[in-house]
Amino acid sequence: MLRDDVRAVSNIIGTIDEVTDEIEIKEAKLSVIIPAFNEAKMIAEVVEGSLRFADEVIVVDDGSRDNTALVAKAAGAKVIRLPKNKGKGFALAIGLYSAAINGSDVIVCLDGDGQHDPNEIPRVALPIIRGEADLVIGSRYMDRDGTKEMPDYRQFGQTLLTRTAKVSNRNYDDIKDSLSGFRAMARKTVLQMELTEEDMGIEAEIFMDAAKLGMRIVEVPITCKYHGLQTSKLSPGKLGMRILSAIIRTVRDEHPMLYFGVGGMILTVTGISIGLYALYEYNLAGFLPFLPSLVAVLSFFLGMTSMFSGIVLGSLAQHKN
Repeated sequence: MLRDDVRAVSNIIGTIDEVTDEIEIKEAKLSVIIPAFNEAKMIAEVVEGSLRFADEVIVVDDGSRDNTALVAKAAGAKVIRLPKNKGKGFALAIGLYSAAINGSDVIVCLDGDGQHDPNEIPRVALPIIRGEADLVIGSRYMDRDGTKEMPDYRQFGQTLLTRTAKVSNRNYDDIKDSLSGFRAMARKTVLQMELTEEDMGIEAEIFMDAAKLGMRIVEVPITCKYHGLQTSKLSPGKLGMRILSAIIRTVRDEHPMLYFGVGGMILTVTGISIGLYALYEYNLAGFLPFLPSLVAVLSFFLGMTSMFSGIVLGSLAQHKN
């Protein structure tokens, strides 16, 4: 389990205490987690800005090939250095569990490439400190300035992926930016999650896990920089596909009835439609067309099998929960 591995990776000694629902501002310990891969150019600025508001800044160096770790440490961050690149999700989970196990009450996540403004940390953290939320997402869509630098293709892709992530979480339809990397969580929120996504789909997994657990999720407006920054090491297409794959995997594991049922229904309807066409041809010509008939039979039985699997797996998932 990833959470258990954190204890060995970060050499943290401690126990998980009982967490109360309300935290007094004066007693709150705030940690900032920054997963970083080859971010030596911007990491010092992000760390120094975050230290204005945080009790500690933890940079998880995800196997960087530059001097990200050295620059971050010199700027005042605690650094957890991974020996090889494992992906943003793995690095972020290491930082989250490390901070939670070490007693942080409020844990803020932001990227190390400079696109997030550390001066907005209080805005993102305040609903947690006041006990008004379990997960706070910094939304780029609540304020006109939040997306003014975002390229059109990114806005389109982010909107599409956000809607996909909310397919099985209709109670959170008002959330506009579920994939934002600038967010805050209460300690108890982190400790209740079993994060497994190692790559770029970590934000989607956190949102979907929180929704599944019925947590209070709120959004606050943030700004975001893009001009002049290398905000992703992947092309837009590859980045979108990785996030979408993570969302689909989560839906498959958590909502098998939806995952298998929808596909099964499509196959079944397709099989019936093609089958009707084959019967129509039979009435006209006196014989069944071979290929349409074969496709109709296969589609129908695959669809029925998929829907049956969804029902069985869905029942098992409900029993497990």
